[in-house]
Amino acid sequence: ARLDGALRGATWAPDNTMIVATNSLATGLQRVSGAGGTPDILTRPDRARGEADHLWPEMLPGGHAVLFTITAQTGGLDAAQIAVRDLRTGTQQILVRGGSDAHYVASGHLVYTAAGTLRAMPFDLNRLETRGTVVPVVPRVLSTLDGSGEFAIAADGTLLYVDAPAGFSGTGRALVWVDRMGKEEPIDAPLHT
Repeated sequence: ARLDGALRGATWAPDNTMIVATNSLATGLQRVSGAGGTPDILTRPDRARGEADHLWPEMLPGGHAVLFTITAQTGGLDAAQIAVRDLRTGTQQILVRGGSDAHYVASGHLVYTAAGTLRAMPFDLNRLETRGTVVPVVPRVLSTLDGSGEFAIAADGTLLYVDAPAGFSGTGRALVWVDRMGKEEPIDAPLHT
């Protein structure tokens, strides 16, 4: 399939379609056949509500709904929201404010990143609603600038994640030259040979 930008998440549906997101601000979630073809647009960011993009789709069990992250025009990841879209009705609702990259786990929880922490919240799969209290799971999980959490959860509940160094904000990055001895030198400094 020909997409309108770089991939920002994809998930398979039981009907042999994929729901994908790209970095194109003109579209949100798109659905495409597993055999290829032209994607259909499922969502578009609502600019009037401050939405920038829809990313990181995750199909829920049963294939009737998809989780995704709504990024904000301002406020960075602290202003991101986790939403669910019912694919049967086309309705969607916000589940979490200030979180991104949600995944459903068999224990009946949403697991997502917020402010550098991996968090879990009870989730009613039949009603597509959160319930109960948010609990921190891991205090430091690396996230990308566009809200992808560097974690995965296996079907048996095993968690794999990338630990973020203490004080790491995820935004403080600098290009450096690294010599063969491992010495780093910022690129904006004059190079010494």
